[in-house]
Amino acid sequence: MINFNEALKLIESLKIDTLGFSRIFINECVGRILYDNIKAKDDNPKFDTSNMDGYAFCYDDLNLLKNDGLEIDSINKAGNSYIREIKNGKCIKTFTGSKMPINADSIAIVEQVEVKNNKIFLKDNEVINKGQHIRKKGQNYKKGDVLLKKNRIISAFDIGILAQNNNILIDVYNKPKIGILSSGDELIEIGETPKSDNFIYSSNNHILKAIVQSLGSEARLYPILEDSKENTKNAISNVLKDNDILITTGGMSKGDFDFVKEIINNFGECIFNDVKIKPGKAISYIKCKNNKHIFALPGNPTSSVISFILFGRLILQKMFGITPYIPTHKAKLLNNIDNSKDTRLEFIISNIFIKNGFYEVELKRNRLSYMINDFNGAMVIIEQKCYKKGDLVDIILLNNLLSL
Repeated sequence: MINFNEALKLIESLKIDTLGFSRIFINECVGRILYDNIKAKDDNPKFDTSNMDGYAFCYDDLNLLKNDGLEIDSINKAGNSYIREIKNGKCIKTFTGSKMPINADSIAIVEQVEVKNNKIFLKDNEVINKGQHIRKKGQNYKKGDVLLKKNRIISAFDIGILAQNNNILIDVYNKPKIGILSSGDELIEIGETPKSDNFIYSSNNHILKAIVQSLGSEARLYPILEDSKENTKNAISNVLKDNDILITTGGMSKGDFDFVKEIINNFGECIFNDVKIKPGKAISYIKCKNNKHIFALPGNPTSSVISFILFGRLILQKMFGITPYIPTHKAKLLNNIDNSKDTRLEFIISNIFIKNGFYEVELKRNRLSYMINDFNGAMVIIEQKCYKKGDLVDIILLNNLLSL
């Protein structure tokens, strides 16, 4: 058995290859992981443009604008293929997004002027500054600037940047394929009619599938395994052929019908067996040939979920070219807790509050490993010692572990 930090270091030290990339259309890439940097193809804006509807003029003619007025020479629509030129004593009506005319260096917006006899006059008490309401060429970004960095999850907002940059086809990492196997004679699938009252509806497989999908990967559920050594071995072999990662739940204890741990050790290199954490001690990680992996998790729902989001998520990050990390924060305890007798690092699901911009947590020590309600708070990381109300502790926001 190894401790938590040792397990993390082992995962960090492993060479895990990515699964390559695919080139997909822009309207299919939300939620995918960007394979390479997106660089600006042009300056933005490409040229000086008006930022408001108004009248473009030369600032040297400001006194004329105030007194004699400026004649409206022409109209400059957005999208014109040519650039107009300002003449002395004149202005050009222009619109948001229009190219700035040659020699024009200022905009009088429509609210600032009165129009009389095809001339504009500055209204009383209105002030115009040179260069106002003009977006300069390259003001947003320059050609060659990195607009989106690789290894990021592409969001709905990123689509606007990609479209503006005329990126039609986007290179994204291929999704890992993950097969999920739950075992146990007491389990039945949701929707199935029980044959007796001695049953449990299978929840681990559905929770893990949702987590895997949240982490940008493909997940497939396989039929629940009966507690049979031969069936378990064959199922593991078959599922591993079709997937990059196999997740098993159950069969990890030391009972007469717990075969998983013994079987999986024959499929590759055992990186670790059992980790000194609570819940989730009975976890094994096997690195197989051809960049394949097995995570064997406990059968209890909370234990299996916590084990996978702590360790399996790191493997997925590596497969997407992301440096593995677990985001932690500091929080103030709202109650006392004595953990001096437990030698395992404990992850306690807790309520979380925000007060004056700072996290506060209230620990729940009565949680059992089969309880899966209230997974919307935080995990408090508790070491082997006593804590007092007001102490600062490390926490992991659970929702943060549902993204890469």
